[in-house]
Amino acid sequence: MKPAPKKTDFKAVIVSLFAAIIFWIMNALNKEGYSQKISFPIRITYDDSLYIPTQPLPEKISVNVSGSGWDLLRKSFSFNKTPIQYAINKPLKTKFLNTGMLTDSIAEYIRDVQVNYIVADRFEIEFDRKIKKDFTLKIDSLHIPLKEHYVVSSVINLNPRVLTIEGPESMLKDMDSTIYIKVPGQRIKDNFDDEIGLPFAKNGILKTNKSKVSVSFEVEELLK
Repeated sequence: MKPAPKKTDFKAVIVSLFAAIIFWIMNALNKEGYSQKISFPIRITYDDSLYIPTQPLPEKISVNVSGSGWDLLRKSFSFNKTPIQYAINKPLKTKFLNTGMLTDSIAEYIRDVQVNYIVADRFEIEFDRKIKKDFTLKIDSLHIPLKEHYVVSSVINLNPRVLTIEGPESMLKDMDSTIYIKVPGQRIKDNFDDEIGLPFAKNGILKTNKSKVSVSFEVEELLK
């Protein structure tokens, strides 16, 4: 009578395989010479009471670093990263991020890995003087969308009539001093009394002291 074949202990095999994999990973992570691209938050500081960026400033910067596997793994999963501070003292004369300064700042920030070089999508930055300018508001009365045979029969009330805009000097100086507000809607035949949103309310560069204006006027049908 032949002896019964021994059953393979799959649980023991899986545990052994798992242990071998863990050992291999830990051994690999202890080695030096790995390199990796890691993103860090960056905060660019400047005198924002006098100057304004004319294009979005970078919020993150990518860096190629090298070190042991453990060190790179810790840096990759550092979710609460404090932003790297980058000060600009002369915004109107600064056109590019200084990669040398950034490399030194990052090297001070992460001492346990070697910073090799900066990997950035763009290095260009642009600033302008920040100013405020007042603009006269008027209703575009020639293009009020009235129903046929209907007319505006009263004075058009508009409040406010002056809008203050804050933004880049070059942009504001190129703008006409009068801003015409379009009345929304179709085939208006009733008296109008509503608030109209200003076209600059959602602009990322320009800031206004008002986001809406109040407009009212009366409408009558022409006698046939």
